[in-house]
Amino acid sequence: MQKIEDVTMLYEISNALNEHLDLKKSLYKVLDILSNSMNMVRGTITILNPLSNEIKIEVAHGISKSAVENVKYKLGEGITGRVIETGKDVSIAKISEEPLFLNRTASRKSSKNQEVSFICVPVKKENQVIGALSVDRPYDEKYQLKEGTKLLSVIATMIARQVINLENINLEKEQLRNENKRLKSELENKYS
Repeated sequence: MQKIEDVTMLYEISNALNEHLDLKKSLYKVLDILSNSMNMVRGTITILNPLSNEIKIEVAHGISKSAVENVKYKLGEGITGRVIETGKDVSIAKISEEPLFLNRTASRKSSKNQEVSFICVPVKKENQVIGALSVDRPYDEKYQLKEGTKLLSVIATMIARQVINLENINLEKEQLRNENKRLKSELENKYS
């Protein structure tokens, strides 16, 4: 039965990504779907600034805006920074046992009763890592982290595809604007 639920979730995410040209709205919707379908309590989509090598949280779910606003990671810093640097996913059954975990947003108040699992996968544009998708979910010894990681990797690929599509649309718009300006200039020069 889980496979049908996974396919349904992927279908919903595909629709959410294709619903708007506003990437941020689409990404928030993706995190909402993950919250409902994957039992995600917190999630982020982080983006790498290739000029500064800083990583910032683009959208978040289950974390306050004020906690997210000033959070930045360096490439290779913490788990998210390492995932983006190496392009390799990381899954951790119990986050409290991971010394590399930074908890920059201070959103994980660890209690012995409520252990959290963490999955972070790279978002890649061709072979270049442009960000990461990360999910916190309540620890469950029966939950297959490997399967969850595969599923999130598929979703990260869908996100990257949408980023590429929107970049292409914006590039085409810019080319059309430039062509329009050039033609206007030619007409003005010809008839003035």
